[in-house]
Amino acid sequence: MLEGDPKCRFSGRAGYYDAYRPKYPETLLNYMRERLSFSQQSVVADIGSGTGILTELLLKNGNTVLAIEPNDDMRETARARLSHYPTFRSVNGSAESTTLERKSVDFVTAAQSFHWFQQAAAKREFRRILRVNGWVVLIWNTRKTSAPFLQGYADLVA
Repeated sequence: MLEGDPKCRFSGRAGYYDAYRPKYPETLLNYMRERLSFSQQSVVADIGSGTGILTELLLKNGNTVLAIEPNDDMRETARARLSHYPTFRSVNGSAESTTLERKSVDFVTAAQSFHWFQQAAAKREFRRILRVNGWVVLIWNTRKTSAPFLQGYADLVA
């Protein structure tokens, strides 16, 4: 695979990714409960789960989470951190081919990862694995730019 290929892009970087990527707020779960009929019984396929940042929030909520990740380093980092949760399952798969059973999940989540997917193929796969009335939830953290330094940093990153 090529370095630019999203399935290998983070090889050798999983530790940094895990240490320095921002977490997701618990208010996300409140939003999902209030608007999307999310509950502790919901089964979630966390697509492009990486090192398990969102996965862990869902596991702490009591959900069964199928962490779908094509990158070995990212998947192994998540497995090392999260395997003590009895409802955690690490899956070597991708957005386009999760390897999950048909109609097996209530929610598909993708946190900071959707832009890496082959969108038409991922959409077909999400429809295949989602149960009736299931939801796809796409999540991004956004940078604060309210102060000159923060705006300058955002400009530098861009």
